[in-house]
Amino acid sequence: MLILIIFSINMNNVDIVGLGEVVVDWVTEIPNFPKPDEKINAISENYFSGGGTPNYLVDVARLGVSCGFIGAVGDDPYGDFLIEDFRNEKVDTKFTLKRKGKKTPVNFIFVVKGEKTIIQSPHMLTTKLDLTDLEETYISKSKVLHTTLIHPKLSERAIKLALEYGVKISIDLESQIAQQGWNNLKKMLLNADILIPNKEGPKMITKCKNSKDAAKKLVEYGIPIVIITLGNKGALVTTEEFQKEIPAYNSENIVDTTGAGDAFNGAFSVAYWIKNWTLEKSIKFANGAAALKIQKLGARTGMPNEAKLLQFLKENGEINLFN
Repeated sequence: MLILIIFSINMNNVDIVGLGEVVVDWVTEIPNFPKPDEKINAISENYFSGGGTPNYLVDVARLGVSCGFIGAVGDDPYGDFLIEDFRNEKVDTKFTLKRKGKKTPVNFIFVVKGEKTIIQSPHMLTTKLDLTDLEETYISKSKVLHTTLIHPKLSERAIKLALEYGVKISIDLESQIAQQGWNNLKKMLLNADILIPNKEGPKMITKCKNSKDAAKKLVEYGIPIVIITLGNKGALVTTEEFQKEIPAYNSENIVDTTGAGDAFNGAFSVAYWIKNWTLEKSIKFANGAAALKIQKLGARTGMPNEAKLLQFLKENGEINLFN
């Protein structure tokens, strides 16, 4: 049984729709990983809203673009917490459903000197929507559908709807999804207008040893644009015409890299699909969003609004591009 959560702050159509999982992130900063049977004292303990697609949508919303989340939470206080946070961030929850008798996923994130390790909840795979819960109009009236493919049947249906109505398709391929292999995922991946993953997913699914070769192979397969985020190295964009690495901006205060890729993806979608900027300008905009995000603890805490992001870009030598 599903209960619709009527916490939507915008019952109209939205520009960007995200389909995926939403989780609570328990985040602890530690000086180092303990040895077996060893105890260490944590530096801090915190909890935040999280999940790849929801983080992406919060970034989109903070940059002033209307968006909504299609997905499920559990029938528990964690679910209420996540819904309330969506509402505060102005992410539409008309099709965010509460799954009776299910648990909201809780991920455990360990941060050592700014770099994160994530242990994902098994409930990410079980607390989800049914195919009948997908609303055709909600997707068909949007401009962009973004998904991580974590729930294959739901993703296939949503992508099919997007194709029918000319909605652009953005896919983030993480390594745990890429483990399913090309043959199991190609039907969805080949419908992507843009594949925008971190470096591990493409290497795993193509069996290439480096990101450049992996991206080229994915474009050869038929994906028109592949943008791979490379952490502190920036991003690698590959099309049939060219391949180029666009460097990251220096960040002197790296606190937590959790959500940096989601911040990049959200800002890129706003710039490329909504503002209709060029690929390179959109990637620089996205690199700026990621650089600001990593200066705060938590996946979403450091995600900027547009004014702050543009100011950062101008301070980093992009006056002509973003004036």
